[in-house]
Amino acid sequence: MPPASAEIRLPAWLAETPLPIAPVSDATCMRLAITAARENVARRSGGPFGAAIRLDSTGEIIAVGVNLAMASGNPVLHAETVAISLAGRRLTEQGGVTLFASCEPCIMCLGASHWAEIGRIVSGALKQDAEAVGFSEGAGTEQLRVEMEARGVVFQSGLLRADGAAVLRQYAARGGEIYGPDS
Repeated sequence: MPPASAEIRLPAWLAETPLPIAPVSDATCMRLAITAARENVARRSGGPFGAAIRLDSTGEIIAVGVNLAMASGNPVLHAETVAISLAGRRLTEQGGVTLFASCEPCIMCLGASHWAEIGRIVSGALKQDAEAVGFSEGAGTEQLRVEMEARGVVFQSGLLRADGAAVLRQYAARGGEIYGPDS
């Protein structure tokens, strides 16, 4: 059996998008994550979720991801896991990082954030916003979040919530496929 491999292929529009110049504010990072999610929906290149990772020490954005789960056929390619994978070693080599997610991370993305040692997670839309359009975010996120907070991870939810939730509604209104457990 040949060795298996996986490759993350960002949509061309995202790979060619220039990043804001550091240092970048929380609001700018969240706008980037939400804009990536919105473009992913508008260009029909994936699901309605976007993420960005910023180095705390410099304010530099080191990775941007969008949801590629349906487009790639790979269920783990959520926006957060794409961004974490693209950031790679820079996550731990340079000190702390902040993950900006257009919507509160699901249990898988929280787990990936835990293993990537992300120190702060800022989200736009809330879990209930995703569930309102039909996504099933699953159980366990609250418990893992409490455990991560006990380890010092800082969570901030609802930054530009209305904008993040609007992307979810746009995706559902366009007939975007609702995927995941129990969907």
